[in-house]
Amino acid sequence: MLIRRTPTQMDRFFNEMARNVTANHGLTLDVHESENDYTVVADVPGYDADNIDIRLHDDVLTITAENTNESEEERGKAIIRERRYGKVSRSLRFPVNVNADAIEAQYTDGVLTLTIPKAEEVKPRRIEINRA
Repeated sequence: MLIRRTPTQMDRFFNEMARNVTANHGLTLDVHESENDYTVVADVPGYDADNIDIRLHDDVLTITAENTNESEEERGKAIIRERRYGKVSRSLRFPVNVNADAIEAQYTDGVLTLTIPKAEEVKPRRIEINRA
């Protein structure tokens, strides 16, 4: 006898999580904005800093990381392979001009942190009042 099972709220939750993980082939990141700059924090665990490429062109930031596959000859036949190999990339456009020459990047324990200053012409300025 075949019993039809109705999906529960928990089933729907796990199915949605699986779709989100599958759909996110790029890097996961957080972006914060202050008055003077943007801070981008990207998770790139397992990637060597030499294999991470950061580019800014027309206020579009692109982070690309590549990890080469270990040969099966070195470790034997794979039984389970869940670690990601290959290239991942993420691009985002800033809503205002940024100062490409002053970007700072730091990579520690699989976390890439970029500080991206806003261009001087877009920063808020205080206007002094001339007294006559």
